[in-house]
Amino acid sequence: MIEPTKRQESTPVGSSRKKAIRLIRSGTAVLLFAASFTTLYGQAPDTSKTADSKSQLSPQEQSVRRDQAYVRALLEKGSSDAKVEVSLKLTSRFTSFNPAGDFHAYALGLISKERKTLQPAKQVQGSSGATQTASAPAISVSASAPSGNVTGPSNPVGINSVKASQESTRDSAPDTTPTSTDSNQVAASNPSPAVFGGGILLPSVSAPSNGGGSVQAPSAGASSNSPVVSAASGGSSQTESSSSGTFNSDQGPGPGPIGPGPGCNLFPAPPSVGASVPLTYFGPSPSETNPSLVGPVQLLKSGTLDAAHGTITLPLYLGHMKGSKKNVWYILTDVDDPNVAAELGLNFSAKLTFASRAARTANLDADGNLVFDKGTVDFSPVRNIVPGPAGAEFPPISAQPGAVGDADYSPFVQVLNAAGVIYNAPIVAFGVDASQINFPSGNVDYSKVHDEVVAIDPVNQTVTINLINGFSFGRPVWYISMDTSIPLGAAIEHNTFAPLMAQLHLGGDDSFSSPIERIFIGTNGPESGACNNPQRQGLSADLADGHRPNNVLGGIPTIALDYSPAWDAQLFEWTKDAIENGFRGQVREEFQILTFVQDGLITGPGGKPFGSSGFSINCPIVQRLD
Repeated sequence: MIEPTKRQESTPVGSSRKKAIRLIRSGTAVLLFAASFTTLYGQAPDTSKTADSKSQLSPQEQSVRRDQAYVRALLEKGSSDAKVEVSLKLTSRFTSFNPAGDFHAYALGLISKERKTLQPAKQVQGSSGATQTASAPAISVSASAPSGNVTGPSNPVGINSVKASQESTRDSAPDTTPTSTDSNQVAASNPSPAVFGGGILLPSVSAPSNGGGSVQAPSAGASSNSPVVSAASGGSSQTESSSSGTFNSDQGPGPGPIGPGPGCNLFPAPPSVGASVPLTYFGPSPSETNPSLVGPVQLLKSGTLDAAHGTITLPLYLGHMKGSKKNVWYILTDVDDPNVAAELGLNFSAKLTFASRAARTANLDADGNLVFDKGTVDFSPVRNIVPGPAGAEFPPISAQPGAVGDADYSPFVQVLNAAGVIYNAPIVAFGVDASQINFPSGNVDYSKVHDEVVAIDPVNQTVTINLINGFSFGRPVWYISMDTSIPLGAAIEHNTFAPLMAQLHLGGDDSFSSPIERIFIGTNGPESGACNNPQRQGLSADLADGHRPNNVLGGIPTIALDYSPAWDAQLFEWTKDAIENGFRGQVREEFQILTFVQDGLITGPGGKPFGSSGFSINCPIVQRLD
């Protein structure tokens, strides 16, 4: 057994870096839901059997299953064998397991197998007709309601109609400009589970510490595995369509920010493009003189960035639980004291001072290590996402977070015997020894470690975490996503369900006592063409292709003074008129979105008033890319 010494526990080594990092490419993208979604998906199903069976699969077997599901999804959309093979090569991890293997033969084998599987399904589909509609989801409300009015939804999330002709051309006509009209609209006959925003809040479903938190929207009077036919998909079986999302179900961090196309890679082009001189003739970036000017700026300075792979390697800290003495492995990203932030290379957030109601507490012991009073995380659940039918992937049919905190868990920690300073200290492993989480080169056991971890090295005390694409006031940024206050959001984000985060006061933005900053998340942005579409954005795109949704963050350091890693999720929806008139595109900054809301082009989900969606996400900023 490998145990760190006391000196290692108190003084993590942030400079050590293992270069042989295996990127785990599962799928799903960044983001989430609202507390109202949680209540409307019904009771948590028994996933113990699924968890047991998946936990016994090797990483290679899980990778093959993911590839099978992805091939099936593309075949269901009518993609040719050649296109399936090309698309699969962008996401498959076949070469990492078989460096000298024949990928072409591997792809053809999967295509042949899945075509045979689909033939009986298509025959059944043809004989069943296309006149059925999806049943309404079961509704179950549990846990205590938040303060304020509790209002139920009156309309489904999404647009009122979708043209069958649009759906039929979705695979062949990529949405590459703001004027295109891809079919990621939700038909009125395909009920979705909620409307939220504009102050409409519903209580969250609590998740038990034994791996609960799974939420599902089964059809009324039928099991969750029963075929459900959606008018939005032209009468195709929703069970068949939902298989397109099984590649979103793997544990692990999912794809990094260096995607296969412009819709999944926000890294700016060099200034030498189109110029008459090479890049070597250009002077240094203006940001080197003034961080607020154009150019890259690393904001979370405590870690080492790997721009080639889109990861950051941070110091790994070891603390303990009061009483049980169990190990608590965590990272530090933000703090509400500017001097501490400068000393440790963390992000400074003045707003964290107002997060005390949502912070667990701790004290420094004689060795300088944190001893936490409360707050544990169970990393054993198996993360699972089943998107909705093609063109209406959001909201998903079911969702299970891969890590579940107890009622006292929040990533925020107030150190009582150190001036009451509040840190952002997400837990990445709990109750395990160093020898159980020693994965310096990847192959991480996600039943013991946070899903966003790419590699973890308790000997050298470092942990490598995947970065995520986003925008802040028009500038591309990278951030990490660690915790969410509702289980559905945690499932989509590949992160930990943190119930204590629900105590954060939302909706205040930059007012006195507000601990949050706003993050803007599209539900029905441009989707067709996947990562090849430079306008790609939103949760349906995220759940359809497995890459992140390109969310828009509010203020970050060097741009504004109101940064907080606790982001108040504000989901938005393009209106039917905006889509039909070709006004929908990729949005990149807060006031652009707010102007579109004012102009009537964007609303809250389901046409409701735009505003807080009732949940928050812990997303520390890492780097501004320009």
